[in-house]
Amino acid sequence: MDRQTGDRRLGCKGLMKPIAVSVRSDGEWAIVHRYAKCDGIRTNRIAGDDNELALMSLAVRPLASPPFPLERLAPGHLDRDE
Repeated sequence: MDRQTGDRRLGCKGLMKPIAVSVRSDGEWAIVHRYAKCDGIRTNRIAGDDNELALMSLAVRPLASPPFPLERLAPGHLDRDE
């Protein structure tokens, strides 16, 4: 737990912005944070009081904004050479 906002591990003590969710090998979820000040990235276990809707929003973010055109998923697209 932070004693002050952003004091976890990194020396920059910047604010931590949640950017993704990760699932550990034991099935436990972790929140991936990026430090605003130094761009460092850390993961932290989810807590019982974390907002479930916010966690799910982070988890589906890549599906909502894929890094490629959705047309690539059209039937037959994978059969073509590019």
